[in-house]
Amino acid sequence: MDIRRILFPTDFSVYSEMPREYTIYLGDKLKASIYILHAIEPLEYPEVDAEVKKFYKELERQMEKKIEEEREFFEKKGLRTETSIVIGPRWRVINTFAKEKNIDLIIMGSHGLKTETGQMAIGTTSHKVIFSSPCPVLVVRHEEWTQK
Repeated sequence: MDIRRILFPTDFSVYSEMPREYTIYLGDKLKASIYILHAIEPLEYPEVDAEVKKFYKELERQMEKKIEEEREFFEKKGLRTETSIVIGPRWRVINTFAKEKNIDLIIMGSHGLKTETGQMAIGTTSHKVIFSSPCPVLVVRHEEWTQK
C-alpha cells in the first residue's frame, strides 16, 4: 500500500483540529502531498439571483483567506500542499475531488451523531463520505468525545 496523496477536507471548525494533526503526522511520516479542501454547501434556492451570487462571492473570499492560513500552517511543517474551494454538497464534493485527484486517504473530522439538541443526526457528511468514498477514510472524532 502506497499513500502518496492525502485529502484533508476542512470546515475550519474545532472539529477539524484533531484531523489536521493526524494529517500532518501521517503526511510527514509517509512523505505524502496534502490536499486541503473546503466545500461550501449551496443554499436550497430555486433561482440564483444577484444577491445570492454576491453572498457566495463574499463567502468564497472569506474562505480563501482561511484556506490560505491552513496552507501556510501545513507548509511550515514542511508538507507539500494544494488547496481548493468548491461549491456543492460537501460529501459529494469530497468524494468527487478524491476520485479526480487519485487520493489515497481522506482524513476528516466528525461533528458526531447527535445534534446540539441531543437528537440523532443521520446522514452526516462524514457518514456519507465513508460509505461512498473511492478510497479509505479516517474519521477523527473531536477530542471532547474521546475524553468521556
